[in-house]
Amino acid sequence: MNTLTIKLGEKAPQRIGAETVVRYEQNGASLTLRRKYCKSCVLCVDACPAKILQLDQDDLIYVTDISKCVFCGACAGRCPDFVFIVDSGKGEK
Repeated sequence: MNTLTIKLGEKAPQRIGAETVVRYEQNGASLTLRRKYCKSCVLCVDACPAKILQLDQDDLIYVTDISKCVFCGACAGRCPDFVFIVDSGKGEK
């Protein structure tokens, strides 16, 4: 399994494989998506207060704009399949 790191200001590729772990980073915080576990239930999409989560053309979760993420963990809290790992950068997970 390969990991793709996308930092604040960088664009994600148009297509990201299902096996790819995607780590979005900004200002010491990170949001990691283990896409292969996504079952397209959209519970995380509905829970996100920043409205930055969507399903891609493969019906897997992705982040539309990491600069708007507040690292609240709502996505991780609602996801029944442990797709998300949230690190607020403050020593909390």
